[in-house]
Formats: sequence, C-alpha cells, structure tokens
Amino acid sequence: MDFNQIFHLSLIVLKDWRVIFIAVFSITFMIIGSYVVKYRKKPPRSKKIKAQKPVETPKTEEKKEEEEE
Repeated sequence: MDFNQIFHLSLIVLKDWRVIFIAVFSITFMIIGSYVVKYRKKPPRSKKIKAQKPVETPKTEEKKEEEEE
C-alpha cells in the first residue's frame, strides 16, 4: 500500500459514524469523570449572629440608695 491508499482508507474510517460516536462518547465520559474527581463541596457559610443589645436592669436599688444618703 502506498501513502495515498493509506490516507484514503484512514479518511473512510474516520468518517464512519460509529468511530465518531465512540470518540464523542469517550471524550464526554473523560470530562465528566474529571469533574467528579476534582469536585469539592464548598463549606457552608456561617450565619452571623446578630449582637443583641444587653437588657438594661432597672436601677431602682441604686436610686433608693442615693435617696437614702
């Protein structure tokens, strides 16, 4: 076989729908497999707890002490 016959035969093989389908399937499978292997789940975001205002205690005792003095 000379180069022209080999080239013609390789074009016939590459144009076959089964070869094209298997090539596309293989590439898709490798891309999906690569994605699954490299996938990392993001850590959940921590919710910020709103700072609560401290409850003011009634200062009745202090007022009573001041009045007594």
